[in-house]
Amino acid sequence: MNGIHDMGGMHGFGEIDVDDASFHDDWERAVFAVEKLLRYQSIYGIDEKRHAIERIDPETYLNVSYFERWALGSETLLLENGTIDQNELRAAVNRGDGINLVDDRATDRSGDGELVKLTRDGFRQDAAYDRDPIEPQYNLGMRVVVRNDHPAGHTRCPRYVRRARGTIEDVRGTYVVPDEAAHGEEVAEPLYAVRFNANDLWNDDTDGDAIYVDLWERHLKRASETTAGRAATEDER
Repeated sequence: MNGIHDMGGMHGFGEIDVDDASFHDDWERAVFAVEKLLRYQSIYGIDEKRHAIERIDPETYLNVSYFERWALGSETLLLENGTIDQNELRAAVNRGDGINLVDDRATDRSGDGELVKLTRDGFRQDAAYDRDPIEPQYNLGMRVVVRNDHPAGHTRCPRYVRRARGTIEDVRGTYVVPDEAAHGEEVAEPLYAVRFNANDLWNDDTDGDAIYVDLWERHLKRASETTAGRAATEDER
């Protein structure tokens, strides 16, 4: 979907603030832990969560922090799938208002070996989205063009590469398509690493050489050998 979250290549937000710190406050650690444990219990998947965050209204999205978006997305999904209701949410907010998550509510469970093992196993569990191989339509070095699709739902195809031509740099295997998984459906397709010349995307307004984007087969078409840069033929629109 073309929401405010899809900000790649947009101007007007100043320089990117490079900050490698994982957390800036203890409440962010709590949000992270809750998120991992919710997914470990299969209450929702990562793509459903991304789509929930994308549905945050643009003004709110721009005025809250990264982990606040995580918390808002979790609230949306837990309410939508009936895990909690509005009354339970309001009660939880009232109970937690003003407390210190670490000092006031933390309980020492380090002696509970079963709980510790369950939690550690959950955090170490890899996201397994690879599936049985499907013969890919595109091979290494093949020129492709990105479909100019603008779905209302979730998509992992960013706006700034749509209609752009690229080259298949790697065929990564067959993986679950996030565009479907975000809506509770599982479809698997070949996944590709596609190389785009930076100048093809932003003309001379870039100092970069190339951008690599992972795209699924549904996002791509075979490029015409007679066009250059942005797609020009009717078939590539």
